[in-house]
Amino acid sequence: MATPHCVIARKTRKEDLGAVLEMIQELADFEKMSDGPQLTVEDLIRDGGFDEDQSTKTPVFHSFVLELTDPVQTGENEEIRTSSTSGSDLSTRTKLIGYAICFYSYSTWQGKAFFLEDIYVKPDYRSHGYGKLLFTTLVHHARENGCSRFDFHVLAWNPAKKFYHGMGAENLTETEEWEFFRLTRDKMDKLCENSVK
Repeated sequence: MATPHCVIARKTRKEDLGAVLEMIQELADFEKMSDGPQLTVEDLIRDGGFDEDQSTKTPVFHSFVLELTDPVQTGENEEIRTSSTSGSDLSTRTKLIGYAICFYSYSTWQGKAFFLEDIYVKPDYRSHGYGKLLFTTLVHHARENGCSRFDFHVLAWNPAKKFYHGMGAENLTETEEWEFFRLTRDKMDKLCENSVK
C-alpha cells in the first residue's frame, strides 16, 4: 500500500540553502525579472546566520521551507530517508517545494513588525493548501515573537493578490495610498559620492 505524501512548514536549515537559491531564481523568472537575483549560497549562509562562526550575530533574515515527504521515486535534489515501520523498511524521499524569506522591521506607530520579502510554492504544488500552510506558519512566528503587524508587497499583476485578500491582508496602496519607493545600489553610490564634502 502506498504511503501518502505529507507536507510540513519548518525553519530553513543550512543544507536547504542550495534549493532555496534555486527557488529564488524560479520566483524571479515568474516575476519576469530573471536577471534580478545576484545572491550566492554563501551570501545566504552569512546573512541568515547559518555560519557557525557567526552564531552570536543576529541574522539579517529568517527563512522557512515547505518540505514534502512521500514514497521513494528517486530524482535529483531529493534526500532519501529509510525508516522502519512495523518491522518493514519504508523508504521515503523528501524535497523542498516552497520557501519564504522574512525579516523584522519596526513601526514608529505600532512597534516590532515582520516583513515578508519572498514567499513561493513550486507550480506543481499550488492549489493544495501548501501556500496557506506556509503563510500561516509565518504569521504564527510573527505573533509568537511580539510583532504587531505583518507587511509585504505584491506585483500589481500577480494573481496571488486574491490569495492574500483571502488571508485578510489589506492593500495599502488602495486604502491608504502608500507608494513603495527604492534606491538601488548604484543610486545609493551616486548619492553618497555627490554628498561627500
